[in-house]
Formats: sequence, C-alpha cells, structure tokens
Amino acid sequence: MESFPGQQTVSSLVLGAGFFLTGSGTVMLGVLLPALSQEWGLRDDAAGFLLFLQFLGSAIGALLTGANRIRSLMTGYGLLVVSACALAFAGPHLSFPVFFFFGLGLGTTMTATSLLFSDRYSNDRAAVLERLNFGWSAGAMVGPVLFLPFLRRASLGPLFFTLQGLFLLLFAWVVFRERPEATCAESMLNASRVRDPAPLGFLLPLVALAMCAVGVESALSGWLTTYSQRADPQRAGGAAFATSLFWLGIVLSRLAFSTRLLAIVGRRRVLRATLWGVAASVALLVVAHNTAPIRLAAGLAGLCIGPLYPLLLSFLLERSPHGWIFAVAGMGSALFPWLTGLLSAHYGSLRYGLIAPCGAALLMIVLLSVSLRPAASSVLSSPSHL
Repeated sequence: MESFPGQQTVSSLVLGAGFFLTGSGTVMLGVLLPALSQEWGLRDDAAGFLLFLQFLGSAIGALLTGANRIRSLMTGYGLLVVSACALAFAGPHLSFPVFFFFGLGLGTTMTATSLLFSDRYSNDRAAVLERLNFGWSAGAMVGPVLFLPFLRRASLGPLFFTLQGLFLLLFAWVVFRERPEATCAESMLNASRVRDPAPLGFLLPLVALAMCAVGVESALSGWLTTYSQRADPQRAGGAAFATSLFWLGIVLSRLAFSTRLLAIVGRRRVLRATLWGVAASVALLVVAHNTAPIRLAAGLAGLCIGPLYPLLLSFLLERSPHGWIFAVAGMGSALFPWLTGLLSAHYGSLRYGLIAPCGAALLMIVLLSVSLRPAASSVLSSPSHL
C-alpha cells in the first residue's frame, strides 16, 4: 500500500508522542523508588534488582523486535497496557515480575519506533534519531514533575491507570491506522542498502560504548531521586528535581545536536568532549554532600551524556538495522543500576554505589580511544556519518 507524505507525517507525530511517553515510563520507577522502598521496606539491593528487572525486560524486548515494525509496536503497546493495569494491583512481591513485563513492553516499543524512523528517514538518519531521542528525553524530563501529584495520594493506582489509558490509545492507533505492508517493504528496501558489515573488532568497542552510555544514563536516572533525598531528608518533596535537571540537560544537548551543530563540530570532537564531561560530573556527584552540588552535577551529567547514545546508534544502525544493538546496549541499563544498588547495600552508602556509573564513564574514555584508531577514525569522521 502506498503511503502519502501527509499520512507519514501524522504517523511520525503520533509515534513520536508515544516515544515521548515511553521516556516518562522509563524513569517512572526511579522517581517512585523512594516511596516504594519505604512502603515495602526494600533495601537498596532489592530496589536495585527492581530496576534491573525493568531494564532487563527492556533489553529483551529490543532483542525480540522483528523486521515487521508495526507488529512489534502492537506487541509493545499491548504489554504496556496490561502491565500498567497490573501495577495498580501489584504488591511488593508481584511487582517484581510486573515491572519486568513493563520493561519488556517499553523495550519492544522503543526499539520498533527507532527502527521504523531509521527505515523511513535513512537519508538523514543521524539528525532524525537525535530529534526522536530529544522527544524521548523530554518525556523523561517532565515525567518526575508529572508524577509528583500522584505521589501525594494514598495510592499510586490513579497514576498506573492514567498510563494504561494513554498506552491503550496508542495501541489503537497502531492497530487501526498504521500500515504494516508499506512499513515492511520500506524495512526490507533499506536493509538491502546497508553497507558491508564493519570488522567485528571495530564494532565491539562501539557497542560497548553504547552499553556503558545507557548504563550510566539509567543508573543516574534510577538513583538520583533517592540520592538527593538522602542528602537532604527535610526536603524530600524536591528530591525528584535533581532527576528533572538531569533530563533537562539531556534534552538541551540532544536538541542542540539535532541541528547542523553536529556537522559543524564533528562526531569525534563531540564524543571526546562529552565523555570527559560525563566522567567529571559523575565524580562530582560522588563527592557532593548537599543538594546544590548534586543538582549542579546532575544537570552537567545530562548535558554531557545526551548526545552519546543517539550518535553511536546512528552509526551502528548503518551497519546492522536490527534489534540486537538495542538489546546489547540495553544490558548496560539493566546491569549498572543493579550494581549501584548492590554496592550501596554492601557498603551502607549510596555514595559508594555511584562508583559504578563513575567507573563506566572512565571505561568509555578508554573504549573511545580504541574505537578511534586509524582504521576506524576515517569512518567516524566521514561527512556521511555526521
């Protein structure tokens, strides 16, 4: 079936709105974590395992996303509708598997949407993915603010039912308005245009970079609210503000690099500068003892980490337009928040837990130097990859 430009634009806007909502859904657990930990008596290792299950589900969802992007979107939104409803009734034990399936829905939906946009806009893939991830980051940024009114209620049920209704509307749109035939044809056509795969030794450092990038992002997103609240227990109501500042930084940096600024500055310079910035800002978080430096470090970390994943993703998708990239990278988002919780519970301080994302930031600097060897740097600096 033929797809007209106007129809494609409306479809992209609706699916972009859904991508925005998945951003809010991804950070929801981190924002709710202090309240859930207090209500259910969770230690940091158990709370970290809850984050691990959600992001593990997200990684598996990315891996299970097939060539039929529309079918994958139906599956993803369907899982989100069911799991959001189940969260309204889940207790402390049932919540663990439910958050896994919630993450599974998020991962399937986000991967299918990203691959669909990559197929549709292959000639301008890097900038389009930056804009798409900007929308996701905007959802993650405003999510903590939107969740605050629900946190003041005796029950979180209204929040989960609201999410269920929104996901149900998006599910209906995909079922009745999207066109699987056209999308599959576009996917196969664009897949046939993919260049010959790069050497495995060249791709592995980039995949590991993406894994660390999303790992640091998810660890900070998941634990910043708790970390800020513990630094100033008297102002627990404003603890989520640090998380919002983190995502505000990500939004601003992704907005900036979704323009021609990316081509002007160049990928290599952006990667180098932002990686050093991530390492410095996370280190500042580790040594911070009160609210002001925590919020400053959170905002700086967001500014620096924002462009990393979309840039790495745009390059990797040119080599392999399949969901395995999202799955491998997604394992970082599962492991690092969990490792943060384990270290925190073992040493009795979340400050020690933040050594995990700090170490990942330093590892990224090493990986970047490996991926920018002469054989690889000519590819990364090519204008067609900016």
